[in-house]
Amino acid sequence: MTGSTTAAVPGSANTGALASFRDLLAAEWIKFWSLRSTTWTLVMSGVAILAFNGYAAYGDYANLEGFSAAARADFTRYAMSDAFTPSSCLALMLALGALGVNVVVGEYSTGLIRSTFTAVPARGAVMAAKLVVVTAVSSSYGLVVIGGSFFATQAILGRKDVGLSITDPGVAERVLASVLMAPLAPLVAMAVGVLLRHSIATISVFVVAYLLVPISLSGQTYATAVLGHLTPYRAWMRIADIEFGSQPHPWPVSGAWTVCAVWAIVAVILTVVVVKRRDH
Repeated sequence: MTGSTTAAVPGSANTGALASFRDLLAAEWIKFWSLRSTTWTLVMSGVAILAFNGYAAYGDYANLEGFSAAARADFTRYAMSDAFTPSSCLALMLALGALGVNVVVGEYSTGLIRSTFTAVPARGAVMAAKLVVVTAVSSSYGLVVIGGSFFATQAILGRKDVGLSITDPGVAERVLASVLMAPLAPLVAMAVGVLLRHSIATISVFVVAYLLVPISLSGQTYATAVLGHLTPYRAWMRIADIEFGSQPHPWPVSGAWTVCAVWAIVAVILTVVVVKRRDH
């Protein structure tokens, strides 16, 4: 996608004006922030995530007095969990998934999408612009909120010399995996949105498939463990090493990264291709 991508804009029938992809990005950026729910969703979810993680870190901080020296030495895994708890990950996926649904389904429900496609016949370029804007905003959000949570929680734990540094082995990779969960959720939600085009149906399918199913799948049997491995939430847990103890059906970190990448690629392709084929 380059600045050479062009499409007609309102008035182009008379003026011959063309919009570059940069113009589409600017238009989608304005539409994105014009939704009143956008700012509230980002702010409230960010505060909730920081509160969840801060509470977890403070709880461990308060209980460290009773830990043995060996337990303190093995505390690094728990310290990483406090930086971004599973509850916080679920809250992030739910909040940003809802944001992705609004970006797509909101225009279909109001009929604005017809005006958009009339003004810009290049439907694929329009959806690509939406994807770029959502990815940029959600990635920045993840970097700020999750990065801030990491440094805040480790500062709390560091008062008893059990906090982690971003330069410690494996820490940066785990933080990165958590940050990347932020753009992945809305990308998947957008793909579901263009398929269903109905707010309640889209949110229901997203919540069930993306959040509830991964939580409910047992890791004790081979079939359910493999199904769980194919979900982004379980992939994140594998990379972040949240599942303490030995697992009966382990899998490599490289496989978890592959799962996240495949979900993102498929979501992007579906969002663009479905709109191009169905809306012509």
